[in-house]
Amino acid sequence: MKEKNRSRLRFNFGFLIEGDLGESREIELDYPRIRVSDDVVLKPLQGKFQVSRTSKGLYLQGVLTSHIETECTRCLNAVDLPISIELDDLFYYPPAEAPEGEFTIGEDGILDLAPLVRELSLLEIPMQVFCREECLGLCPECGQNLNDGPCDCQIDDIDPRLAALRALLDDDQLSR
Repeated sequence: MKEKNRSRLRFNFGFLIEGDLGESREIELDYPRIRVSDDVVLKPLQGKFQVSRTSKGLYLQGVLTSHIETECTRCLNAVDLPISIELDDLFYYPPAEAPEGEFTIGEDGILDLAPLVRELSLLEIPMQVFCREECLGLCPECGQNLNDGPCDCQIDDIDPRLAALRALLDDDQLSR
């Protein structure tokens, strides 16, 4: 039976764990497209990182670059966002000695980089992403994408707390 969600970001570093303190290896990644998790797909994922043996486990340091697909905050269209993922993390070994919530290496020497890459990728997405700075967004009445053209909706709803301001604006326009 095929194992579900087997990560391509799993590395066997058993040889490094058994090695001397300070021993290291450089790893280069070049994936045209990789599904890091059910909700994160990176296209492409490229870069290099150094893996060094420490007394507490393996220390990873390097930079990966990619693009992540997200959506425009205003119009909900897809946006291909360039991201830079800075690795500067310790993976604890043996796992039993790891502080709660920290990344670990399995007893078999397998390090799964996918959870860290997912976390760092999502942290790179700004709170508001726009397809372009002048995006008009969606009509609040009918939901039409206003970037594709105007809709026929008449938006007259006004917050009753702001009705006095609307009256002032109307009076100002009449006096001109």
